[in-house]
Amino acid sequence: MQEWQEKIEQEVGQLREDMKHLKEQRTEEIRAVRVEVASEDVLNQLKALKDDIGELKIDAKAYTSDAAIFKNKVERVESDVSTIKNDMEQVKTVQSGHSKYFEEHGRRLATMATKDELRSELSAMATKDDIRRIEATQEQILKLLQDK
Repeated sequence: MQEWQEKIEQEVGQLREDMKHLKEQRTEEIRAVRVEVASEDVLNQLKALKDDIGELKIDAKAYTSDAAIFKNKVERVESDVSTIKNDMEQVKTVQSGHSKYFEEHGRRLATMATKDELRSELSAMATKDDIRRIEATQEQILKLLQDK
């Protein structure tokens, strides 16, 4: 029986040791903060904030609406730019055709006589009076030859 008693005393000793360690490990107590009902000033500030939030929501809706309008306008501008680009391509195509035509026209003009060239040729050409004089001279020559 003495063995049992010694075992029990050992167990009790061990439990006391464990209790001592547990007491040392005990953490500091958390103190409760006293909560009071908000004052009227705080309630007024909360009401003002609530009103401000309401106004901000209204402004946000207006900005969202404006953003949708701007998005629509940007899409139309993008469409217009696309149309302009297509039109410019068509203009370039037509202009290329005109360019070829004008090159050909320039070559033809280069081969044509200029006004100065025509004037010099015309001045070298006989006029009606010159032709009459030549004909008169020819007639005189013919008469002289017939008389001989």
